[in-house]
Order: sequence, then structure tokens, then C-alpha cells
Amino acid sequence: MKKLRILAVVLTGLLIPGSCSLITTDFDTNLRITILADVEKPPEKKSGLKDAATYPFSATEVLDIKDNSKINDYIDRLKEIEVQSIKCTFSGIPAGETITEFNISFSPVGINITLENITSGASVTLDVSPQLLDNISKQLTDNQPITINISGQSTYAPMVLSTLIDIPVAVTARVLD
Repeated sequence: MKKLRILAVVLTGLLIPGSCSLITTDFDTNLRITILADVEKPPEKKSGLKDAATYPFSATEVLDIKDNSKINDYIDRLKEIEVQSIKCTFSGIPAGETITEFNISFSPVGINITLENITSGASVTLDVSPQLLDNISKQLTDNQPITINISGQSTYAPMVLSTLIDIPVAVTARVLD
């Protein structure tokens, strides 16, 4: 019986250190990025005609997981980041005005979406395929930045269009190395 106890202690001692790398933590967080686009009124036309009916805008931001303090605590021990959806909320559009065309792209993951007729306070969950969400997940898990570009046309200028991009993610990381 004593030999059996010693064997059990020895086996336990061998298994515990080897299994520490298997201990993981799972948590949910949001990656939030705000993109500000200045919609500038073009100069008056010399012919005396009215300004254009729409005004172009564009802006770019980089999404980097290191900017999220909750994830950054586990940056060297990440196992997986799973992107669940992408939601855009718009503000800065004056009452009665619209963004007639809004283009958003995520590079290098291959997302290119066009939305139409957006008003202030509008909130849209982007229609993104599971495969493209997986592409974003892999890019973030590999600790690679994603460039987000927005562009489009507004019915009003000047203004500062604010686009809040909210990306809920599930994170799995090793607790111990």
C-alpha cells in the first residue's frame, strides 16, 4: 500500500507541471475604435451655381489589440480571439441630414461594405460572413493590426462624422506558461 501511495505522489508530481500550460482563462471584451471623418465643404463654384448636393469624406484608423488593456494583459499568452460581430454607431450628423453613401473596409481581411442613407444616432450591425469574421479573428489572434477605412458622401458640410466601431470578442488565453 505504501508503494502505491509513493507511486501516486510521483505520478501527480509529473502530471501537474506538464498540465499548467493547459490552464486557460476565457473572457469577453469589446474592441472599440472611433473613426472621425471631417466632411469639408468644397469651395464655392466660380460660375455662381450652388455647391454640390453631396460632400465626400474619408478617414482611416488602425485596430490593434494592444490598445485594449484587458487583452494586452494576456498578449503573450493568447490562444484565440473570436470576433462575434461588428457594429457601427454614427454621430455628428445634423438633424434632417444623411450620409447618402458610407463605405467601410477592413484590410487585409477582405471586408468591403456599403451602407446607404444613414442618420445621426443610427446603429448598424454589419452583415459579415462567418468566414470574414474568422479572418478578423485570425488576424487579431496573430497580433496583427487591421486597417479600417471609411469613405462616402454626406448631404451636409461642414461636420465631423463620428463612427464608433464596436467589435465584441471572446478571448482565450493561457493563464500560466
